[in-house]
Amino acid sequence: MEDKQTKQISNERAEAAILEYKAEQTKENFSKVLNMLRPSQLFVPSLVNEEKKPMPLFLKNKEGEQFLAVFTSQKHATEEIKRQAVIVMPFPVCNSLVANDKFQLKGMVINPYTDNLILKTDLVKRLYEADLALAKQTKERQMELTPAQYRQRVRNRVEYQALPGRLYTEGEAFVNRLCEEKEAFIYQIFSDACAQGKGNPFAESDFAVLALTISSDLLLIRVDMPAKADGEPFCYRVYVTFRPETKESGYYVIEKNPEMEGRRLGTVGADGKHEDLGEAPVEGVELQEIIDRSSIN
Repeated sequence: MEDKQTKQISNERAEAAILEYKAEQTKENFSKVLNMLRPSQLFVPSLVNEEKKPMPLFLKNKEGEQFLAVFTSQKHATEEIKRQAVIVMPFPVCNSLVANDKFQLKGMVINPYTDNLILKTDLVKRLYEADLALAKQTKERQMELTPAQYRQRVRNRVEYQALPGRLYTEGEAFVNRLCEEKEAFIYQIFSDACAQGKGNPFAESDFAVLALTISSDLLLIRVDMPAKADGEPFCYRVYVTFRPETKESGYYVIEKNPEMEGRRLGTVGADGKHEDLGEAPVEGVELQEIIDRSSIN
């Protein structure tokens, strides 16, 4: 089960949500588990059939009922399971297997030897049907968008939602990945924001990431966005601030707002709310302005 591909897959957020739900089984925590699983890649043990194709391995309970067994990481598998062939499947694909009546599955069991979280077939079918409906809606919207409109939508989704959302949710882990992987990490976030079946309209070379240690208690990361924009609003660049001691984060943007003239300085808070902070300083003093504001906050 251990290979280069498995090492590259991380489901830490989903695993944390599962532990939270196991500790306190509320509807809110269960919804969080499903939301964290939705974009996840899962490991599915398999058997090689006569045609030398891997087929998912189903587990049986004492009553003889079969379940699709999936794992968020190899640490949850037994040594016997680790010796099996493995298929890496997106969570929605796993749902499609469980929803397929020909397999007569009673559900999906996540990390059966540790968390043993069971998603029953009725629930999985509802998730699968919701995914199909969403895919249909997305496809219909795509047909209505020009390439420029699509690029603008992806850009807005990342600059004003995905980036600040992940910063405030993941905190230090997000900051560390941004510092280590830089442009490749930003490019991947843009790719994740693209509609299903649509490629990333940007290239990794469209971005530039510079991490600066301002002091022992202030890390600042500048992210330059694609120079050419297809519409407004858009960000010329983004500044991420992080204080290692207090774990406080900040998200600032140098942007073009369609309702205001010139370059503007803005911020997006942990609640997702965008706030205009006034006219942006000239590029030469932007850095100091962000440092000053970070010190105030």
